[in-house]
Amino acid sequence: MTLYHFQMIDPTGARHDLRSLRLADIGAVWREIQSVAADQPQGGQIRVMNDAGGIVVLVGVSTARSLQARHAA
Repeated sequence: MTLYHFQMIDPTGARHDLRSLRLADIGAVWREIQSVAADQPQGGQIRVMNDAGGIVVLVGVSTARSLQARHAA
């Protein structure tokens, strides 16, 4: 399992650490992103980094919510 770090980047560019989780695969990362997006204001971005500090996913809150809605349909 890989350790992933989830951060919120607000519209001003400030970064906020949300949580770090060990997850089995990228599907689990996207499920966590959808959970995070539900609680965040529009206009921000969700950044997910791996344990080495590489960016795995960088997605806007609005886009994450839109992807969730399409997946649910």
